[in-house]
Amino acid sequence: MNATSSAPDLFGTPVAVLTFIVVGLGFIVSVFTLCWQMAKHVLDGGRLRIYLNAAIWEPTLKLTTNRSGKWEIGKSGLGSISPENIEVAQLVVENPGRTPVTIYNPGVSITGTAKRKYSLSPRMFALSSQGPDSATTETVVRIDPYDRVTFLLDYWSVVPGLLKEAGDSGITIRGSVSVAGRRRLRKSSYRRAWRIPQGAWTVRKDASSISPFTVMWRELFRLHSQPQDNDESGDLAGYELGAILRGAMLKFGDRPKVGAFQSALEQVAGDRGVTSAAYAIDSWVMCEALNQHSGHLDPWPQKLKGEVSEAGSD
Repeated sequence: MNATSSAPDLFGTPVAVLTFIVVGLGFIVSVFTLCWQMAKHVLDGGRLRIYLNAAIWEPTLKLTTNRSGKWEIGKSGLGSISPENIEVAQLVVENPGRTPVTIYNPGVSITGTAKRKYSLSPRMFALSSQGPDSATTETVVRIDPYDRVTFLLDYWSVVPGLLKEAGDSGITIRGSVSVAGRRRLRKSSYRRAWRIPQGAWTVRKDASSISPFTVMWRELFRLHSQPQDNDESGDLAGYELGAILRGAMLKFGDRPKVGAFQSALEQVAGDRGVTSAAYAIDSWVMCEALNQHSGHLDPWPQKLKGEVSEAGSD
C-alpha cells in the first residue's frame, strides 16, 4: 500500500511558504523601523551647515559679501569701496536641526602646506546692528534650533605665512568649527573651498595695485582694534585712525623713513588728543606691510602731495 504525505496547506498555500513570507515581512519592517529611528535621530539631533564667504568690511559704512562661496570677488559685485577697508572671511554656521548645538573654535581648515592638514582660528572682529551679518567674537556659542551665528575672520593676517609654507599650487581653505560632543571638525563644503594661489594678495580678482594708505590703515586697524570691541567702538577707532594716518601722510611728498613717520604720527595723534605708547611699533609694522606689497603698490598718493604743497604755502 502506498502512503502519500504532504505538508499542510492554508488557503491553498503551503504553511512553510506562508511562514517564510511572514518572516520576510517582519525582517523588512524591522529594517525600515531601524532606518527610521536612525534618520529621526539625525533629523532631531544637532546638525550644522557651514558657509565661508569672502567679504570686504568698511567700518562705519558696510560689509560687502560674496555669498556664492567663491573666494575671488569681481569689481562688478563691489560697487564703490572706501580706502578704509579690510578683507575678511565671513564664517556662517546654521543649525537646521531640532536640538541646540554648542560650537567652539570657529576658524579655518588648511591644506596644501608642509603639514598635511590643520586648522587655526585667526583673530575676529565684532559687528552689530547688521541684521544677519552681525558678527560675534565669542569663541564658544550655543546655537538654538533653526538659528545661526556669524563670525568675521581676519584671514589675511595668517595667509601670507601659510603661502610661504605651501607649494606652487598654494593653499586650500575651508571654514571649520568644533562641536561639543563630537570628535571631528565640521567644515564647509569641499566644492566651495577657497583655493588661494601663490602670490595672492587680495580677494579682488581685477585689482592690479593697492594704495599705500589702505595698506597702512589695515595694519593700524589691526593693531588698535580689540577683539572684544563692538562695531560702534571699532567704527570710531577706524574713523579716528584714518584721520590720524591721513594727517601723518600729508606731511610727506614721498614715502618717509620709519623714524620720520613715527614722529609725524605722534604729532598728529597728539593734536587730536589721542595718546598711545605704540607708535614706534605702529610705524614699523606699517612700513613692513608696504614692503610686502612692493610688487603691486601704488606710488605715494598724488592727492596727498598736492595737499602737502598747499599746506606748506599757508
